[in-house]
Amino acid sequence: MATTIADLMLGIEARLATVPGLRTSAIAPDQINPPTAIVGVPPIEAYRETMRRGTYVVEMTVTVLVSAAIDRVGQMLLAEYASPVGERSIPAAIEADRTLGGIAQECVVDSFRPLGLEEYGAIGYYGGTFGLRVAASGI
Repeated sequence: MATTIADLMLGIEARLATVPGLRTSAIAPDQINPPTAIVGVPPIEAYRETMRRGTYVVEMTVTVLVSAAIDRVGQMLLAEYASPVGERSIPAAIEADRTLGGIAQECVVDSFRPLGLEEYGAIGYYGGTFGLRVAASGI
């Protein structure tokens, strides 16, 4: 069975929902209520190479935004989400089921890049972006 990009986004959102206290969204919401994780629509550089032999691989992102109201609290919370281990670890939550409930062949977290102080809807947040590599069936 073919897996769509939207299926993958919802599968990643479901894994993120296992992180205590983290609000999740498979789309960019109008308003942010931190802490929030947002799954991004992935770029597809070349369909002919990406969709080869019935399997496709996409580079997806998850952006996490935490409150900037108290610097230390927000930054420490972001560090907990970025940690490879722990109750609030986003990599551990996603990789606890690398098949995203059976819809992907594999989903791994490759990277994390802190964004510093970001503005979303004229409000400041500390943030970071996780890079994910997802392989799924296109047939």
